[in-house]
Amino acid sequence: MRVLLLGGSGRFGEYAARCLVRSDIVSEIGLAGRNQEMLKRRVAEIGYKAHSVPVDIQDTDRLASVAEKYDIVVNAAGPEWETLLPALRAAIDAGVDYCDLGADARVAERQLELDSQARDRGVAAVIGIGYDPGIDNLLVMHALKRFDSVDDIKFRFQLALPDELVLEAVNAFSSSARVDSSWQLVMSNVKGPVRVYRDGSWISVNPLDHGIDLEMTDGSIKTAYPVEAPELITIPRCVPRVRNVSCMFTITPPEMSKLVYREAERISRGEVSVKEASRSFLETLARNRELWLTGNAPGWDMRIVMTGWKDGRQARYACWPIRIASTSIPLAVAALTILRGDVSMRGVFPPEACFEPMSFFEEVALYTPPEDQDKPLYGESMTWM
Repeated sequence: MRVLLLGGSGRFGEYAARCLVRSDIVSEIGLAGRNQEMLKRRVAEIGYKAHSVPVDIQDTDRLASVAEKYDIVVNAAGPEWETLLPALRAAIDAGVDYCDLGADARVAERQLELDSQARDRGVAAVIGIGYDPGIDNLLVMHALKRFDSVDDIKFRFQLALPDELVLEAVNAFSSSARVDSSWQLVMSNVKGPVRVYRDGSWISVNPLDHGIDLEMTDGSIKTAYPVEAPELITIPRCVPRVRNVSCMFTITPPEMSKLVYREAERISRGEVSVKEASRSFLETLARNRELWLTGNAPGWDMRIVMTGWKDGRQARYACWPIRIASTSIPLAVAALTILRGDVSMRGVFPPEACFEPMSFFEEVALYTPPEDQDKPLYGESMTWM
């Protein structure tokens, strides 16, 4: 079967391609994008199943025409607020299945509005299936089985940047003035106002007015602020009995967190665009690189914390993924699951609506490095209150 991989020249696209070509059901993979030189390099690295496809995602008519020749569109391109909707619309127009790494809540809502169009075309479109959103959504569905009823769900995200990722973003900016799309996504998600789900309704808040101290996986205490993420939109739709959902975010070192939120406030006031704020942020890092290096930082740390009731007693349950090396792995596994015909639904939906958590985790684990194969799929703890 044939896969069209958007963002094939990028870091996430490359990793997804390396997972996909390992499967016998994938006969061909088209690495799509605008940077032909980089695409040709990726094709040479991926091997005989790969070929390059020159395409601009914003040209939806051309993209739909290209997509018609494939069995699924896999979208690893960014920035997400520019690529997700055109790619999904093109896939629907082509009548081709689709999945993406979408992590923008506002765009996710607009994608869900295309549900009836996708159903009419017989398209299965899974949005937001990476590390988070994606794996964390499925962890929630798994964790719900621990309770009779749930009062509150918190997604806790900590961005503790390893030195090499700080230097990668700064060096790319210094050499070519390229503004990394991942940092643009961070800026877009933290700018106020953001929504939280309280007492069965979404309300808007200023994130800096609602910071809370949270204990991180390493035992440290960090101030985290509400962030608008797709999980906040999709979980209440799929689990209507849940009354409170929030996504809390913090950055290490704290000085970097202050810098990010300072720029985010400028976006909220209408002084700068997301791209301009991201550029200003990277310029600040570039002026004094050593100040922002944190040593052996853990990278992205994600944890689900639930409070609810079990057998008449109140409890707090936490869980977190362990054996996932890249956000591209769940994306590739989702694509393979759809290609095998294991997703019967048609329309636009999040991963928690269509994947069984444990079987999905087990397939994801097949792509983890050999040295991690003996580790558990996830960690968990239960505390009675």
